[in-house]
Amino acid sequence: MKTKIIMRSTTVLAALGGVAVLHAGTPTFTKITTGVIVTDTGIAGGCAWGDYNNDGHDDLFVASSQVGGQNLLYLNKGDGTFTKISTGSIVTDGGNSSACVWGDFDNDGFLDLFVTNPGGDFFARPSFLYRNNGDGTFQKIISGRIVSDSRVSFDAAWADFDNDGYIDLFVGDYGENKSALYHNNGDLTFDPIAAGPIVNEGGQSVGSAWADYNNDGFTDLFVANGAGSPGLNNFLYRNNGGGNFVGITSGSIVTDGGNSLGCAWGDYDNDGFPDLFVANGFVLTIENNFLYHNNGNGTFTRVTSGSVVSEAGSFGSCAWGDFDNDGFLDLFVTQTFGKNNLLYHNNGDGTFSQVTTGSLVNDGGSSRSCAWADYNNDGFLDLFVANFDDFGAVPPQANFLYRNDGNTNQWLKLKLVGTVSNRAAIGAKIRVKATIGGNTVWQLREISGGSGWAGQNSLVAHFGLRDATNIDTVRIEWPSGIVQEIHDVTSKQLLTVREPARLQVLGPGTFRVQSWKGMAFEVQASTALAQWSPVATATNLTGTLEFTDPDAVNHLGRFYRAVQCPAGRRGE
Repeated sequence: MKTKIIMRSTTVLAALGGVAVLHAGTPTFTKITTGVIVTDTGIAGGCAWGDYNNDGHDDLFVASSQVGGQNLLYLNKGDGTFTKISTGSIVTDGGNSSACVWGDFDNDGFLDLFVTNPGGDFFARPSFLYRNNGDGTFQKIISGRIVSDSRVSFDAAWADFDNDGYIDLFVGDYGENKSALYHNNGDLTFDPIAAGPIVNEGGQSVGSAWADYNNDGFTDLFVANGAGSPGLNNFLYRNNGGGNFVGITSGSIVTDGGNSLGCAWGDYDNDGFPDLFVANGFVLTIENNFLYHNNGNGTFTRVTSGSVVSEAGSFGSCAWGDFDNDGFLDLFVTQTFGKNNLLYHNNGDGTFSQVTTGSLVNDGGSSRSCAWADYNNDGFLDLFVANFDDFGAVPPQANFLYRNDGNTNQWLKLKLVGTVSNRAAIGAKIRVKATIGGNTVWQLREISGGSGWAGQNSLVAHFGLRDATNIDTVRIEWPSGIVQEIHDVTSKQLLTVREPARLQVLGPGTFRVQSWKGMAFEVQASTALAQWSPVATATNLTGTLEFTDPDAVNHLGRFYRAVQCPAGRRGE
């Protein structure tokens, strides 16, 4: 007999409750001036949005770069306000911290947190790793090289570089040590990678960001080098699969000597390939930034004209986000030493216009990291900016939070749940096709495990759609290689999409369901794909679920599918 398998997408559609009153015209931001999230003063380092308690609202972690200072965790109450968490090692470990990135390293459905600890005094220190207990508390991991190695590290970023379903971690080094790449063993431990260019090329890493720039299914790594060493080349590593990386040595993207800090990937021209922005300038050096257009053939062209690359200053971090929901990614860039931050509006033709009005670009902070998230779930991206003291050049100050007032444009948000891929879906690519302004437009977002400079945008993917009230296609390319499509999706909603489990044939009527432990499935069978009958309900208790249909011998041919039960696993 022939055994055939159909993988069925188990997609959950959940429209956001409540529709915010949006204002027509040019989008504006309201600066939030009350609440601990904007009244706590200090010397902030990185900032990262992540829904650590799975209540549907992005929470915020802010790293303190003050010697002996405590890191900050703000719980989003869902009403536009935040509560400061005051107990637990995650906020009582004074670490002189910098980078902070959320990622579910144990695939239990709850976001964990990694924090680096060099601060402003440039002393090598061990990093922190906190495992989420699933009840609002965290367990500090105290053993293993990932928390015992000391580095002068300002950046870190999660990515599943070998597509084994567990996120790995890059940790940059600004000091004398070389950067590190830690492989996730899937048993709550990590092993440092010893071979390859990523961990053997000396540099002064300040920012890093992963993205599959050549669309081959393997995530690649860019590392920004600088912060006091003008002319130092940046690094780009192409992932060839199997854990093998090649350092790219030609092209302006790796030969333009700059004093680089932040870096962020984003497909600003909607051609399906991620482009790269690099922020330059530090310690009162005045430089222009870099923008590299992805040519789609493994090479990049440096953009040399336009305000986004001609404005000179001392820049820090950067973050892409479609703040006005017009279907094109805009760019926010922080400046240091009391200078105004910058916001560039994407004109949709490959050019940008600098936004000059509003508190967001006129507050004159000494800003380090920044990150976008729709913290009030109204469909429009809001912005948090972490402020530093520039090594005593300015006094400690409060951070900035800007609420997007919105407009009448449409939008779509997606939360991805990995089943075969890593649980947080870091590295997954989402492509959305819609008719915008009478034109067919494809947009791309890639779920990021950290970018900019010590920052992390929300893990919920956000798409602006302008006048498109219906999305033709939502295409998800999971790190596992599974490709999932959803058609005819209405706008102004949140989609929670679960990756379909992978079915593997072991023999006639016998197959394996590959998914994370704890997931329950109803196994169904059909002889003609018209009607499906339940065969059994099974739960993956060990990490691999195998099933044999005792009735298979009575059929010349049969189709099978595994449908995830509503009560999936912890954290869903």
